[in-house]
Amino acid sequence: MNSLFRIAAAQISSLAPPILATLRAQEGTTTQPDGTVIPHYVDILLRIMVQAASSADLTQVAGLNQSTETRVVYLPAELKGIDRAHQFGGDLLVFEGSEWLVTGQPETWGGGQWSKLLVTRQRPSACPP
Repeated sequence: MNSLFRIAAAQISSLAPPILATLRAQEGTTTQPDGTVIPHYVDILLRIMVQAASSADLTQVAGLNQSTETRVVYLPAELKGIDRAHQFGGDLLVFEGSEWLVTGQPETWGGGQWSKLLVTRQRPSACPP
């Protein structure tokens, strides 16, 4: 199945070439004495394909403030968006000079080998892509 995605990605890359990004995968938190929670991340360099979010994609995040920039990202991995109830999420992607929070994962393919993510711009990044 992964070879099928590589073939598709090769065809699409002529129209929208993949870019290098840093995945900042959250791997836990530390609670400070004052109650402040500090997340801990592992940085992973990977290639992603970025597209503008369609109106159908934005419908999936309808409860969020839509004045922010939202993109669709395809990457060869499985990630999860924010899920406060289950206490996971908070993964970030760094590209286009900004940090982008993974706010949803509407689709996966190949048993988690590829994912379609919704990401929302957080702020300009202090770290290189």
